[in-house]
Amino acid sequence: MPTELIIPIPTETLAVPPGMVINPWLDWSPFLGLPIHLFITVICILFFLGVIIYWIVRLGKLASVNGWIESAKKMTPDDVQVWIITRIQRLFIVCMTIKDNVLSSHDPLNIAMWHVNSPMGIVRVGGQTAVIVSEDFDRNRDFITEIALCENLDHFNDNQQALRDEVDEKYQEALVVNPEVEKPRVIKPIIGFLSYEEYGRKCLETLNPDGVKIPPYNIFNPNRFRKYFPKGCSGVLFGGELITEARDWNIDKKEKSFWEIHAFLFMAMGIGLIAIMAAWLFPLSG
Repeated sequence: MPTELIIPIPTETLAVPPGMVINPWLDWSPFLGLPIHLFITVICILFFLGVIIYWIVRLGKLASVNGWIESAKKMTPDDVQVWIITRIQRLFIVCMTIKDNVLSSHDPLNIAMWHVNSPMGIVRVGGQTAVIVSEDFDRNRDFITEIALCENLDHFNDNQQALRDEVDEKYQEALVVNPEVEKPRVIKPIIGFLSYEEYGRKCLETLNPDGVKIPPYNIFNPNRFRKYFPKGCSGVLFGGELITEARDWNIDKKEKSFWEIHAFLFMAMGIGLIAIMAAWLFPLSG
């Protein structure tokens, strides 16, 4: 008598469907019947998205220096990389044309120009030399000179009484040697460009015959030097004045008259009218 085949009935439901089994460790289902490799996959995807979001935020903060790559690609022998500081302290890196030490934009509608008169007002980043300018000044900016002037001018303004006492002491000592020595006049604080030009520069040269001193560590503030700028010297005004003066240097050309411009048109119209009248007066016979 044949023996009956007995097939055991499974009593446990597999968490992982057949054909999707990886190994006992990754197929382990400790939570909600889901395999652990699903959680590992989700964590890897979230980590990948987090890295992308992190670098998007970082690139957004560095958007102002994206022009470094573009200007390096577009640069020709007549071009130079320019770092522009706006009035609201934003930084833009662009490529401009330089001729006769004058910077001008490639866009003909942008008339702003700057004169490069300080050979020290440049920076070198990534092997590229760049000129630093700002919208509120028509010359290139020199960080070291501006820091030195601001530090010494502020010190001069904050120590007026001490400087008066020092000058008076030196004057009294000079009287002993030469009674006819001229008494120095008392100088008031330097409050702007006009006072700096009138007496400020002479005072700094007298007080610092060997050169002005600056702190070894200093952070450049583009707004700190604004009170010593000449008023009304923006890049747009400088560019407009140069364009106006350049037009006066152009060779004068005599403008064509009305008949010189439209002579060919009137001649063509006359020939056309003569042809029409000839065809009307002398029709072709059939």
